[in-house]
Amino acid sequence: MVKMSIIGVTRAAVFRFLLTEWRGRLRIAGMFHKIKWLFISVAILLFIFLVLFLIFPDRLPRRVPGDIEDNRFLLDTVVSIKLYQSGRKDVLDEAFTLIESYENQLSRHKSGSEISRINTAEAGMPTAVSDTTRGLIKTALKYAEISGSSFDPTVAPLVDLWGIGSENPRIPTDAEIADVLPLVDYTSVVIDDDAGTVMMGKNGMALDLGGIAKGWIADRVGEFLIRNGEEHFLINLGGNVLVHGGKPGKKGNSAFKIGVQNPFEKRGLYLGFFTLDEGSVVSSGIYERYFESGGIRYHHILSTKDGYPVENDLAAVTILSKKSVDGDALSTTVFILGLDAGMKLVLSLEGIEAALVTRKGEVVLTPGAEEIFEKR
Repeated sequence: MVKMSIIGVTRAAVFRFLLTEWRGRLRIAGMFHKIKWLFISVAILLFIFLVLFLIFPDRLPRRVPGDIEDNRFLLDTVVSIKLYQSGRKDVLDEAFTLIESYENQLSRHKSGSEISRINTAEAGMPTAVSDTTRGLIKTALKYAEISGSSFDPTVAPLVDLWGIGSENPRIPTDAEIADVLPLVDYTSVVIDDDAGTVMMGKNGMALDLGGIAKGWIADRVGEFLIRNGEEHFLINLGGNVLVHGGKPGKKGNSAFKIGVQNPFEKRGLYLGFFTLDEGSVVSSGIYERYFESGGIRYHHILSTKDGYPVENDLAAVTILSKKSVDGDALSTTVFILGLDAGMKLVLSLEGIEAALVTRKGEVVLTPGAEEIFEKR
């Protein structure tokens, strides 16, 4: 009887063991089954995500990149470029490389530049230059004509005579000025597009595109950034400002605020601000480059009529335009013309607005400029 009980208990134990082992194996098999389907599900989701990314790349959530900015000394000034929500340093570096290449092409102070070769050629000898250089010279000559030669790209001999902005500025004699004034003559520049050449009509003549080149270069850099997908940026070429796309923020885009320098105060003290999403702001004035002698300030904006720094009722001019090249040429032109003639010229041009600061500190605005000006 006892023997039968032991056998029964043993059989029961073996049965329970086998049952437990079977359940364990089933449980493990179930886990492997679940894991297998988990991997399959993840693979399917990744495949779907990849397909959606290829078909609708702009619809998928993505991390917003940060802003990136750099400052370098080019074009004889501090150049600043800021790309908003970009983070693409390669594009930023290429933009500065582009500026440097234009400087090497258009600066009269760069040995071997196309402008330098034109200036050192004998009168009557054509110099072969690129379409780019000829195009910029033609634009400069257009503004010389519009301004009645107040703006003149052949002003280089006069600029060199004064040396304002150099280490050794000086007041030239009346005789010295009289000698170089005949060389300031934009009508003696001959452009031959068929031959691809530029020629100076008088020995001693020389081009200086400093009054227009920065604006032109700003436009080219802006075009480059847009081609490379940049949607929000600010370019500042030593006071030639070009903005695009508004300033992005958490609550959407806002307008850029561009300061109007107080010409009677140190740098960074503003009379007010222009607010704009798109376009160019360029300023010229008595505060930019100058030297003092005998208690008199001699600034760098020279009259092509008498050869001296311009003396009129204006202290500064700010031009708003779509293209920075227009603002660059017009800021100098309007300053030379003075308040009344300068304002008349601005009002005759489509798409141009201005703020003219008088010697008395009054800010005179065109109607369009008044709408976006915030007085400080």
